Amino acid sequence: MDEDSREFMAWIDALAKGIISGCAIGYLFSFTDMMPAGKAVVLGGLAGCLASITMKNRKDDGKDSKK
Repeated sequence: MDEDSREFMAWIDALAKGIISGCAIGYLFSFTDMMPAGKAVVLGGLAGCLASITMKNRKDDGKDSKK
């Protein structure tokens, strides 16, 4: 694989992990009965997506500064 493909797959991997973990945390939050399960899962997935983008950017910035 070339460098662009590896970078793309790293983004896909980070997003998938973030969405899955965010949805799981949202579902667990729905057990508090403060929010319906569907809404909690969607909001958790969105938060996980944004968190994974942030973490990926910070990780990439750290690699660039070490070079």
